[in-house]
Amino acid sequence: MKKVVVENYLLDCGEVLSKAEFAYHTYGNLNADRSNAVLVFHALTGNSDAADWWDGIIGKGKPIDPKKHFIICSNFLGSCYGSTGPESINAETGTPYHARFPAITIGDIARQHLCILDTLGVANVAIGIGGSMGGMVLLELATLAPGLFNKIIAISIGSSHSAWRIAFSSVIRKTIEEFGETAGEIGFKQGLHLARQIAMTTYRSSAEFDGRFARDRSEHIFEIERYLEHQGEKIVARFSPHSYITLTKAMELYDISDSVGGIASNALFIGATSDILYSEEEIKETASKISKATYQSLDAPFGHDSFLVAQEKLADLIRPFIKEKQKQEIFA
Repeated sequence: MKKVVVENYLLDCGEVLSKAEFAYHTYGNLNADRSNAVLVFHALTGNSDAADWWDGIIGKGKPIDPKKHFIICSNFLGSCYGSTGPESINAETGTPYHARFPAITIGDIARQHLCILDTLGVANVAIGIGGSMGGMVLLELATLAPGLFNKIIAISIGSSHSAWRIAFSSVIRKTIEEFGETAGEIGFKQGLHLARQIAMTTYRSSAEFDGRFARDRSEHIFEIERYLEHQGEKIVARFSPHSYITLTKAMELYDISDSVGGIASNALFIGATSDILYSEEEIKETASKISKATYQSLDAPFGHDSFLVAQEKLADLIRPFIKEKQKQEIFA
């Protein structure tokens, strides 16, 4: 893991983060004409080690290959895997920021990538790719820097966080906050444990749950309950509840509806057939606003998480787009 440190990083809220750190991983080497850079954007609780969590997409012989590409993935501002976030030490107090961490936006997160690219001497990115929150950051950056990307691949994402998604997100976030207000840091973790279980019901699909768990029980507990409890335990062990709150708030503010049409890159949008959070119809509508965009369906039963679970199918969809050297046809 490497880091870029920005002495004073101005946020959209007007506050300034002193000595903001942006952690990132790279794979492969930048070629002589600096034309093979690939930016990968992780999802909500992801990290910068993209070759680990997306090994069906990144690796030798995979669509994004470190033998061909110089791959960059940064941990998002506000997260807890190396970049400045709520668990970082506030220089003014000598203690972690926690709930005192400034409000951030997807734009703030998008701009951190420009700092990293500048450090690496990369002025043009061959491919940008991300799903869910990673897709938000990708599209936001593509609107902020229209000439930056040659190609973008936006997965399971549209142009805004709708009222439907804000409804889920706010309940999940308030669950963590309520527990925290009642029981302090232990409460924040308890809240995250329950909040993640609620979130999982939106990330996956009814068809998957029925197929995997049906109404099976053991010791009077439904197997689906055990699965959700396990997911809650996993997230508490690896992620900060304060980062979860910070990043979900940033996602709720995401809205590039008025600027998405200005994206000049060749674009591939992908939606999962079983996704209840971002429907194919909504993603197609976003793609239709971009002059050089195409759309593909990811036929998988894993809901919104299909881009993380059905990686072989996803690889089959993106490989032709990455290899394509001709100008993409206009979205129809």
